[in-house]
Amino acid sequence: MISVTRIARLAVRVAAWATPHVKEWHRKRHENRVEGERHLAARNWTESENYLTLALAERRHSGKRRLDLLLGLIEAQRKQGKAAAAEQTAQTAIALAASSKNKVLQSRALDGLVDLQLDQKKYAEAEQTIVQIETLERSLANPDYKRLASTSRKLGTALLNSGRPDEAMKAFERASELSEKSFGPDHVETADSLAELGARYRAKGDHAEAQRVLRRALEIHRKVSGIDSHAATQDLFHLAASLEESGDIDAAATQYEKALAVADRQIGGDREQLAETQAHLAAIYLRAGRTSAARELLIHAIGVLRKNDERLEFALETMASVEDELNHPIEALRWRDKAAASLASRTGEAPQEAVSAPKPALKYY
Repeated sequence: MISVTRIARLAVRVAAWATPHVKEWHRKRHENRVEGERHLAARNWTESENYLTLALAERRHSGKRRLDLLLGLIEAQRKQGKAAAAEQTAQTAIALAASSKNKVLQSRALDGLVDLQLDQKKYAEAEQTIVQIETLERSLANPDYKRLASTSRKLGTALLNSGRPDEAMKAFERASELSEKSFGPDHVETADSLAELGARYRAKGDHAEAQRVLRRALEIHRKVSGIDSHAATQDLFHLAASLEESGDIDAAATQYEKALAVADRQIGGDREQLAETQAHLAAIYLRAGRTSAARELLIHAIGVLRKNDERLEFALETMASVEDELNHPIEALRWRDKAAASLASRTGEAPQEAVSAPKPALKYY
């Protein structure tokens, strides 16, 4: 008769032998899904699409897991510009969710479709889809307020691009309130929502509210994402622009300078926003008589900003003003000709002959 001690020892040996085999079996069983999700988080869109497609070809997933895979695949395809494939995947996800009669899954599937519709500039369709999501969420005993906050922001984007700024503002304000309620006052989603709202207040010309909201977004982004984060830099730019547009030039210059200092430390930042910041700071330096510093900033900005863009035209006009201050009328005329050519190309109007004139009025964008 085998003793209890011997049985226990045998059990330990069997377990020791089986554990790595079970782990390997589990790894292989879930390899495609795990790798797909890992590449998705790392923004390796092509690899993510490949692994998620393989995972979906496997038949053992639950309805919820399959929907997760489909939503991940939609994002990977969207980010590669594969609109037709992403739309087909979205419709598959919606059909799966509908067949389950699970309202939570249906809401998630429709949310994936909204992102695609906004990418394709189908704003009316996006608005209709968002209404469906909100109807589903409001019918639940415990609505997902995080999803409602997100869809309110997306609705604001759709309305803004449909030429309905007043309705868009209400949607952004609602998104901000829901974000704070669902994520908390110091969460990055709350900061993102505040930043969006601040930019809209700025566009509306309500600079007191814009600056209040943007300062709060900046504080949260710095705390959560880091002082040198892209989000914090965006907040700084909009804050500086609002200060400039409201006439607080000294404060605007300080914020623009901070934004440039952060950009110098960043890797892979937004080069065009950096150039736009340089152009605006150059205009302020010009007004303060710092023509050399202004010219240095503009040389870089003009080399980065895209052709046929009003931001480039602003930089070119500012450079012309710098040349006027330096008493270089021929150079000033040359820069104005370039600005006029860019405007003509962008608007389709014939370029007007530029006339050199000292200190022209500068329009801020």
